[in-house]
Amino acid sequence: MSSGDPQQTGKARMAAMTALWTIIALVYLFPYTWMVLTAFRQPVDTLAMRFVFTPTLDGFRTIFIDSNFQLYLQNSLLTAIPTTILVLLLAAPAAYSLAHLNKRSKLFLGSVLVARMVPGIAILIPLYLAASRAGLLDRRMTLIVVYCAFNLPFAVWLLRGFFREIPNELREAAIVDGCSEFQVFWKIMVPLVGGGLVATSVFVFIGAWNEFLFALALTQSNAATAPLAVIGFRNEYGVQWGAIGAAAVMISTPVVAFAVVMQKYLVRGLTMGAVKG
Repeated sequence: MSSGDPQQTGKARMAAMTALWTIIALVYLFPYTWMVLTAFRQPVDTLAMRFVFTPTLDGFRTIFIDSNFQLYLQNSLLTAIPTTILVLLLAAPAAYSLAHLNKRSKLFLGSVLVARMVPGIAILIPLYLAASRAGLLDRRMTLIVVYCAFNLPFAVWLLRGFFREIPNELREAAIVDGCSEFQVFWKIMVPLVGGGLVATSVFVFIGAWNEFLFALALTQSNAATAPLAVIGFRNEYGVQWGAIGAAAVMISTPVVAFAVVMQKYLVRGLTMGAVKG
């Protein structure tokens, strides 16, 4: 009995895999696609779940002209970018020390990860009370400090994996040649883990950009970030679906573009640097 043409079997298998991955892609992309459609639809088209409609920019006019949404985006940028820079400046030397200088770092690293696992809601009230008594509510610097504290453990853990990929013999050779520990770190190690720094910066930036809970509790109007602005489009008069969709597009697009550009570094950060002990 003939088992069939291997070439035809291979083509059929390839077609089946293509169809499967297409379905998976559609499932994962559907929420983002629906969000983009909502940004360009009239509310009646959104409620009727119409895929064929007349595009409109009313949602974008609402957020940028009626609501000054650009101020919220500015606060998000002025919070997320400094947070990312500060976290990298603090995490890189700490991760280098844990990877090459401190041979008994497992206990400390475990405590770092435990600190990262503490849910934000558990310390929200103490943070609010402390910021209130110190007169630090509704300030971007307060958010930057809080975001740094929460993202630093993850950044240290991730970067430690990248530094451990570099052979310790390279550091020892540099020391023998007369380099100081700082010169080894800055001139040799940092360039070699450039991909890890980029991957870490992407994760930290996304975490700070999308954060909602602390921004909701610690800000009011002056330092409110973009995710908080979406709340204002739902009130006693109804839900402004077009404005919500437009705001969601404006909030997510920079993150999506950043992640796509740095895709190979993101994959490397998730697979190589993060799993090596």
